[in-house]
Parts: sequence; structure tokens; C-alpha cells
Amino acid sequence: MVCLIALDLRQPYSFLRLEKSYADALTRAGQKTPANPDLVFMAIEADSVGLEGELDIDRGFELAPNDIKERRALQLMSSKFPWPREIYGLILERLVQAGARVVIFDLTFPTSTDGDEPFRSALDRFRDRVVIGSNFFQANELRASHTRPTETLVPQETSIDDRVGFTNFWPDADEVVRSAQYRVTLEQVDGGNPQSDSEIFLSLAARGLTKAGFGAAVPADLGQRRFRFTGAPREGFPPHSIFEIFVPKYWQHNYQSGEFFRGKIVLVGAEGNWQHDELATPFGSMPGPEVHLNAINAALHGAFIREVAPALAVMLTVLAGLIAIALSLFIRSPWLRLLALAVANGAGAWLALLVFNRTSILLPLVAPLAELNLTVLFGLIADLTWERVEKNRVRRTLEKYVSKNVVRELLDQPKLYAQSLGGVIKPATILFSDIRGYSSVTARSDPQALVAQLNEYLTAMVECVFRFGGTLDKFIGDAVMAVWGNTHSEGVRNDAANAVRAALAMREELSRLNASWVARGLPPLRIGIAINHGEVVVGNIGSPRRMEFTVIGDAVNVSWKLQELTKDLGTELIVGENVMALVIEEFELRPLGKATIKGLPNPLEIFEVLGAIEPQPATLSAAGLL
Repeated sequence: MVCLIALDLRQPYSFLRLEKSYADALTRAGQKTPANPDLVFMAIEADSVGLEGELDIDRGFELAPNDIKERRALQLMSSKFPWPREIYGLILERLVQAGARVVIFDLTFPTSTDGDEPFRSALDRFRDRVVIGSNFFQANELRASHTRPTETLVPQETSIDDRVGFTNFWPDADEVVRSAQYRVTLEQVDGGNPQSDSEIFLSLAARGLTKAGFGAAVPADLGQRRFRFTGAPREGFPPHSIFEIFVPKYWQHNYQSGEFFRGKIVLVGAEGNWQHDELATPFGSMPGPEVHLNAINAALHGAFIREVAPALAVMLTVLAGLIAIALSLFIRSPWLRLLALAVANGAGAWLALLVFNRTSILLPLVAPLAELNLTVLFGLIADLTWERVEKNRVRRTLEKYVSKNVVRELLDQPKLYAQSLGGVIKPATILFSDIRGYSSVTARSDPQALVAQLNEYLTAMVECVFRFGGTLDKFIGDAVMAVWGNTHSEGVRNDAANAVRAALAMREELSRLNASWVARGLPPLRIGIAINHGEVVVGNIGSPRRMEFTVIGDAVNVSWKLQELTKDLGTELIVGENVMALVIEEFELRPLGKATIKGLPNPLEIFEVLGAIEPQPATLSAAGLL
């Protein structure tokens, strides 16, 4: 937050560009200033300049013998541009006599020419209804200069003539014109502060408004005024070709013999890239005269845009940060939080547009929205990271008490796990292993050594179960119950085969452990293992106070009773006939006959597992030896 507030206050160029882009987008989307119908743009454009070389003016424009001034004007326009200045006198006379309130020339005339006298005469005759341009330029690195119209047009008096207005617009740092300065001093142009006795220069817009009787609409201060545009270039003030006012048929049909201009402010200026008088604006490249008309139009409507105080901008950024913190604290779901963030962004944009349209205030939105989005996104990343850390911690903790695949099902696929809580029937393979004669071992062993030995044994047995994809269902004293196919199945054959592989691995691990224990003076252990296959019920079983994810059914009971038979049969590993049918192709089995199992209607055939069947090497054919 502090960094964004600092950026908002210091406004480095990159951040400034971002803020300007946002403001331009708001300007384009927001309310526009209606174009005043009494503002007219008469353009010196391609068609007017294109009269150059016109051979037969009379025939081409259907001039009558008494159209003397029209003929003269069109002849002047058909000469090479820049035109003789006499033409501007004729334009001024034509428009003023038609009733134009004021005529503004967005043109500068810094040097004298041979044809200045007719134009000067018109400027003197219509001095109360005409404005021409002057220009500020950078004379050197330290000082600016003001170029007035040539003395052959306007006398070079100490104070600037009231027929002259400066044409300059001072763009922002990104070279885009968004504001107009209606009054300025030379010290300001130099980058300094105005003095009490400094001469104040009026802009072309300010002079034109004053001449037209709207001086009260001109801002009285010396500051830049950001204004509302009328819209895209050539939309608010469409250009009219200046040559048309001297063509009788156009003058009559398009301009109602001059009545069109009555009471209007007419601006004459160049339009088109040929004159290089285009300015960058929030709406794109716009002819300079049209920007002047937008400045005049904004003053007539009072359509100026204000910016908020820096303190309020800081408060908005702080408020956005508080909203982001509230979203992070009270909305725990990441998707709902992102949705709320999108709503907050939309609400911020809507509020900024509403305030812009209703009050002409430009709310700073870049820093507040950046604060809002970055804080919420940082919170999401922190939450996801913490959730991952916590999930791993819970996983490690649960794996001490519950089989890994149960933990994986619980944490990674909670919906599927929840579906099994009510109980589902599945084919599963169940393994029971138990230590033989463990009571006699405990009677003559040190309790601490006994617990350590038992933990070492159970750790090794459980690793064998996990190695072959089984689920540790529970410990029953020193007995181990493991299941294949309850949470995840590779197919009944593979599940049964993996259970047998795990049992063989348990037998090998016990042999290794016994060698180690004997060397350390501990008693060796013997185990009996039984494996059975059948349909079981998988689910959470227990009371509301303590639930256990396990399997129940006849297949489980038979597996336990087969494990008990290993004591009587003197074997370490036996399987039931259901398992035999599934694994007979992979393991060497020895029939042990049929056993009567309490609870089963028929005797059950059982088998001892001797080991895995070794694959036979391929026999080389006679052809292969050749």
C-alpha cells in the first residue's frame, strides 16, 4: 500500500502513462460535451488547396459577370499555396457581411508579404469581429519567445493587440493534449511563476469568446483547464470547405446565401495531414482548429474536468486496501473471492464513470484498483500456499495412523471419499498377518525393548503393504490387516497378485529382521499370513465419536480364520480358493486340502504359497542357430 501511495504522489513517467491511459479511456466512455451549433469550422483542406491550376474559373464554378469578388477569391485560391493574403481579407469580409459574430483565423502571419495591405484593411474594418493567431516558441534552452503577427498586418504595440490570440496547446508529458490554457504569461511559458506586472496573453479561444461577447465564460485563472471533448475527430465540428463560400451554387444551397453564418463563431484553419496541424488527443489525432473549437465549446458549456486533492487520492487507495483485506478475511472460497474482486473492480469503474459524468471529477482509479487487486491476489497466493503446507502437514500426520492411499483419497478426492462413507460393495482382497507365540515372547522380554522390536516389525510389514499398493486397514494388537481394492483397484487379478507379493515380501523382511534381532540378543519372531478375496462393504463404520474407514463382510472374517489356521497347519502363508483362481498363473501353490470354516456352509479349499513362478527362458529354434 505504501509503495502505491508513493507512486501516486510522486508519479514516475510509467505510472503517469498508466494513469493518463485510464483517464483517456474514461473520457472516451464518459459523457461528451454537446457541440454548440453556433461554432463552425471552415477548413482550408485538400479540395480548397486543390484549386491550384484551375484554368477556367467562370465555367468551372458557373460564375456570373457580376460575381467580381467571387472570381477574384477563386483566382487567388487557384494560385500556389500559401495563398496571397488578400484571400483572407476576402474570406473575412464574406463571413462578417453574412452576419458571423466573430471570425477566428487559426493561422499565424509572422512575416510580411506584398499582398498584406488588403488583408490589413479588412482587419482594421472588422477589428471587433476578427482574431488571428500568434505563437509561443522556445527561442533557446532558457527562454521562450512570442511571435506576433507581422507589423504590416497588426501594429507592434507594447501591449498585445486585442485581435491576436496565441494558438499554442501545451500537451502532457506523453505529448497528448487534454487541457487548454486560456490565459498565460511569458514567465509561465518559460517554466516560471507569473509576476504581478506580467502581461497576460489570451488564447485564440479566449480572444474569440471575448470578441463574441462571451468573455465571462473564459476562465479567469492562469492555469491549465482539462476540458471535455465533443467526441471523435471531425464528429463534433465537421469541416466545411472554405472555397465553397465563393461558389454561388454552394453559397446558396449549402449556406442559404450566408444566413447559415448569422450569429456564429467561425474558425478558419487548415485541415488534413498536408498542413501537419494535427494534435494527439484522448480521441486520437485531431485537427488543430477542431481542438480550438473544442476549447471554445467547453468554455461555453463550463465543461471542465477537475482532479481530486492528493489527500483524497491517498484515502481512496487506503480504502481499496481495507476492502481487499475484508474480501480476504470474510470470503474463504477462492472462486467466490475472485468473483467478489471482479464485482469490486466493476463497481469501482462504474463509480468513477458516474462521478465523471455527474460532477466532472476525475477519480484516480489506477492506484486504488492496483491496491485492491494486488492485495486480494497476494492473499489468494498466501492462502493457497498455506493450504498446501497445511495439507502436507495433515497428510504426514494422518499417514502415521491411516494408510497412505486412504489419506490420498481423503485429501485429494474428498468428494469420492465422501460417497463411500455411507458404504459401497466392492470386490476386495484381504490380508491378515499375526505373530505366532507372541504372548510367550512378551513374558520374557524387557517392555521397552519389546515395544521397539514390535514397532520395527510393524514398520517393515506396513512398508511391504504400501510397496504393492495396499491399504493398511488397522492393527489388531500385533496383527496387521491390509486390503486391496477398497479405495483404488487395478483389477481383481492385479489386486490379488499384489496382496500375495506383499505377503512374500513380508516373509522376506521378517527373515532379515530375525537375523538382525538374534545378533542383537532379541528373540526371533514367526508369523502366519492368510489372504482371501470376495465382496466386502467399504465405508466409515463406528460411532459419531469415533469413525473408522474399513471393510466388513464374510470375506474379511474368512481371511482372519484362515490366518488362525496357519497355527494348526504349520505354514506361514495360505490363500483361499478365490485367491488361487486369480493368481495361479503367477505363483506356485501347494494344495492343503479343504478346511471347514465356521460360518461357511461348505468346506473351503486352501493353498500354501511357495513362491512366485520364475519365467522360463525362451528356447532357441534350430533356425535361430543358423
